[in-house]
Amino acid sequence: MTGAVNGRRWLWMVTLWWVAVAALLGRLFVVAVRPETASPGIGDEREARWRMDSEHFHPLLVDDGRGQIRFRSGQPWSGAKRWIQFTSPNGARLSWRVHTEAHSGLVDPVVGRIGLPDHWPDAGRLVLEQGRSGLEYTFDRWLASGRPGFVGWLEDARGRTRGGWYTRPGTPGIDVRTTVDAAWQGEAEAILAESGATQAALVVLDVDSGDVLAMASRDVHDPWRNHAVQPETPGSVFKLVTMAAALESYRFQPDARFFCAGVVPLVGVRMHCWRAHGRETLAQALAGSCDVAFALVGAAVGPVGLQVMAERLGLYETGLQTHSGLRVLAEAAPGRVFVAPRRDVGLLANTAIGQQDVRMSPLQAANLAATIARGGVYRDARLVIDLESPGAGRRELTSGPGRRALSPGVAHAIGQAMRAAVREPQGTAHALVSAPVPVAVKTGTAELPRAGRVHAWLVGYFPASRPRIAFSVAVFNASEAPAHHQVFTAVRRLTSWYRQFHSPTDIP
Repeated sequence: MTGAVNGRRWLWMVTLWWVAVAALLGRLFVVAVRPETASPGIGDEREARWRMDSEHFHPLLVDDGRGQIRFRSGQPWSGAKRWIQFTSPNGARLSWRVHTEAHSGLVDPVVGRIGLPDHWPDAGRLVLEQGRSGLEYTFDRWLASGRPGFVGWLEDARGRTRGGWYTRPGTPGIDVRTTVDAAWQGEAEAILAESGATQAALVVLDVDSGDVLAMASRDVHDPWRNHAVQPETPGSVFKLVTMAAALESYRFQPDARFFCAGVVPLVGVRMHCWRAHGRETLAQALAGSCDVAFALVGAAVGPVGLQVMAERLGLYETGLQTHSGLRVLAEAAPGRVFVAPRRDVGLLANTAIGQQDVRMSPLQAANLAATIARGGVYRDARLVIDLESPGAGRRELTSGPGRRALSPGVAHAIGQAMRAAVREPQGTAHALVSAPVPVAVKTGTAELPRAGRVHAWLVGYFPASRPRIAFSVAVFNASEAPAHHQVFTAVRRLTSWYRQFHSPTDIP
């Protein structure tokens, strides 16, 4: 009985062996007769032969297949394309336009970094690159939708080169076209680089559309950090919000009277103004950046008034466009006004002048200036115009509709006070009175715990009577005198840059 069982097992094993051999022979026959079937879904005979002789094929990646980040004009912002001549071991030459995104040498936190994928191989990813920050991260799915391109040569079993070059062009991924103007961006980066600041940011917005024309950041210790979208203590820039809350609540008028003797006359508050301003109106207090007047206004408006106005002006958001429910820059963070539930008079006084827990990013500050310049209408700043693909066309991205944050009268009154900050000798920005283009600005100095260190700010718009450009420039964690010199120099250069392209009749 046992011998019969063993015989049947042996018969089954022999049968299965012959079936396997027959299947392999059949497969080899099919491959020899119809090589294209060796790669299902790929009918290219040459590619099929590559797969058959892959151990003898020497490929070179000439196109990473990743889409590019572009300026508003369509000019490439990321990546590099250049012609290279290749020579195979047998002397065959090939000229090819090589495209790479990951090793272009560009360090720009808005564009962002590229790294290797989290998982590889990945059936859903043909491109061996993944966005790690900036626009490269947010739009990675679209940018990585292409197919890499290769060139290479084939060797036989003895190591001899067979034939010439084999090529497979890549398929580009979807491009991301931004609102950023190449000329404005180049000037903004040059301004920061030549300022000598170790940490700084500069944002330029188109007032009418809310488009970001330039977003530059400088950090000598961490070049990939985008200070333009990171909230910091704004100092007196926040007085724009405090004045808006005072006027919108009907508690004060622009000509409301104050007296600054250099000390805040509030019980339990120990605060000194940076100088004794004497008699002044609320508008003059903004132009002269009086801490006494605004501490009194903050105490009168109260925490709810300040918080509601900050929300209306977008400070509790990032101030930046979203796509599919996500910020177009993941690094962009919302601002804030209060942290602790405590709301005593001392906290309100410090908050009203932009100290204590108040945080605002340079992008939000530029957006605040743009809101005032356009008569009180707030809208998120737009950074991305559309997604573009040669095959799929264009997919436009919007920043959403605007909303009224301030009444036209309040926006006008604040704008006039910002203009007085430049025109009047007592204004904190009077040094800009001779700027090539008339400007309306608000200065800011945020005191830091370390003695002598400040954040210096200048935000505003120009031309003053017909606003087209809103801006924000900030130098962080620096000595006070050099920091103020750097931000004032930056604004002069911005206005000079604008003046080059506009005739005097266009600049009222």
